[in-house]
Amino acid sequence: MKNKLDLILVIPVFNEEKIIKTVIKKWLIELKKIKFKIIIINDGSTDNTQKIIQSIVTNKIILLNKKNSGHGPSITQGYKAALKLKPNHIFQVDSDDQFYASDFKKFWKYKKNYDFIIGHRSVRNDPFHRLVVTRILKILILSVFGLYVRDINVPYRLFQTKCLSHCMKFIENKNTIPNVLLSLIASKKFKCKTEIVRHKKRLTGKVVLANLNLFKFCFKAVLELMVFRIKKF
Repeated sequence: MKNKLDLILVIPVFNEEKIIKTVIKKWLIELKKIKFKIIIINDGSTDNTQKIIQSIVTNKIILLNKKNSGHGPSITQGYKAALKLKPNHIFQVDSDDQFYASDFKKFWKYKKNYDFIIGHRSVRNDPFHRLVVTRILKILILSVFGLYVRDINVPYRLFQTKCLSHCMKFIENKNTIPNVLLSLIASKKFKCKTEIVRHKKRLTGKVVLANLNLFKFCFKAVLELMVFRIKKF
């Protein structure tokens, strides 16, 4: 199809009024040479995030507003909205400006050779407790699924649409860790590649997963993995 989109970029956002405009502008510049659209899923932000996005919306940006339900369900909604537009590829990144848009070039040059390209933060600038959770998750997945994925939940990933379409059949709207589950399915069923990506410290916004919220997230994540292993994988 002549007007078929090369790429849909999926960005979930929650209370990022200080940085979201900068993030969007960086990606608009990075993707300017290809046919693309950006789908931004506003997860019930309570600050000025929505107003700021609306002030810069162009025909390249689709803003979806929803009630707050968490990062996972927001990603799932974004992926489903992207699949409806039937682009050649779908990319996902978070809105906190911890990644470099310029690293996308490393992914795009391999777009025809791999079904799924996932980033790896060789140097990860996150709080210690998040690094511990990631290490535990990695060990758990290796033990339960027999798969080793360096950075299984990284929000910097490129799918061929046929790959994501297949993988999404196994994802539920309420899933807490859809990116983890998608990584498992894609790594098992499709041709995959890992690319190192740079990672910055978070300078704005508020970390939602901390203290009790982090404990609840971990509990839900482990439960989802066990159910997924028994019923679907």
